[in-house]
Amino acid sequence: METAGTPVCTNCEIHAEAVFRVEGMDCNEEVVILERRLRPLAGMEALSADLVGQRLHVSYDAAKLTTAAIVDAVGQTGMRMWLEHEGPGASGPDVRVRFWLTVASGTAILAALAVNGWSPSLAVGLLISATIVGGVFPTRRALVALRSRTVDINVLMVIAVVGAMGLRQWFEGASVVFLFALAQWLEARTLERARQAIRALVELSPRDAIVKRNGVEHRAPVETIPVGAEIIVRPGDKVPLDGRVLAGHGDVNEAPITGESLPVDKGPGDEVYAGTINGRGSLDLEVIRVGRDTPLARIIHLVEAAQARRAPVQSFVDRFARIYTPAVIALAAVVAVVPPLVAGSDPVTSFYCSLVLLVIACPCALVISTPVSIVAALSAAARNGVLIKGGAHLERLAHVRVVAFDKTGT
Repeated sequence: METAGTPVCTNCEIHAEAVFRVEGMDCNEEVVILERRLRPLAGMEALSADLVGQRLHVSYDAAKLTTAAIVDAVGQTGMRMWLEHEGPGASGPDVRVRFWLTVASGTAILAALAVNGWSPSLAVGLLISATIVGGVFPTRRALVALRSRTVDINVLMVIAVVGAMGLRQWFEGASVVFLFALAQWLEARTLERARQAIRALVELSPRDAIVKRNGVEHRAPVETIPVGAEIIVRPGDKVPLDGRVLAGHGDVNEAPITGESLPVDKGPGDEVYAGTINGRGSLDLEVIRVGRDTPLARIIHLVEAAQARRAPVQSFVDRFARIYTPAVIALAAVVAVVPPLVAGSDPVTSFYCSLVLLVIACPCALVISTPVSIVAALSAAARNGVLIKGGAHLERLAHVRVVAFDKTGT
């Protein structure tokens, strides 16, 4: 269990924290489902989702709740979760798989339009295939939502498509699935690019270092090197851990950490940071900070925390969608049932109109575009060395009219 320190007993409560990896948490809708499932658990104190890192940070009362119970509760939603240090790395749906399924769906639709003139039955088969292939991931999300007794835009879309198939409106059903799958692929691709930005930060620091002990040099993983150990950084190598120079002189490129464009001369007594690049001289360092205490680790933590913070507009959209989507389904049911009963309208026509309402009223553009645009902006800024502490601060930039810079050589 990942903890933020030793659990403290206060008034017979044992406060603990854990970090989980969540497979299947690929959009804000899954985050909402997890929150609805976990918050009612006895002993649950707080939870925060890192959508980009596919992590769930949980604070709980260990006297009332266990990590196993939390994992089981998440399993009931159709997602899979494990403690970060115990299980394999998260392996959510591959963006390339989504891409090729979407391409296959679109290709089948185009082929159906091409052959419809001389073989309508083949065209119908192609459209059904396009619907099945393109609907794999949206249907999966809809099932996850229904398991959690939640009605979201995926459920709404599946209802509309099933209804269209029932009315033999093959092209309409396939088109809706393709467009929806395309939107979800764009969302997944944006998140994957954000994850790559985080991985690029992590890779700034090497995974091992040359440790000098009793005059003997050997390589060791950085996570096994304690404070006080002596390490050697050769010319051109990246600095693996924060350290103080014991011997040697060199010019160190600190741009990855501080943004300083010119190399900084380092000699005995000077500090160097993990992730910086040694120049022409060899340096003997005494390790002074490891793990999450290094500036690089804090930068990575800031970026991950920024991705997890919601902007006010995201919170508004979430609240809006929770009310709007069930209301649309209820209104569609009224459109399908009331006209035939009250005015004697054709039931098939009324049902078709209700399906049209479901499709045109689907708030997917609003719900998907808001978190994706914020995540894209935060990750793009991170790739360019700009750290924005969350969507709320990004949103506030829209009201900035004047920016003052104090140039001090950096």
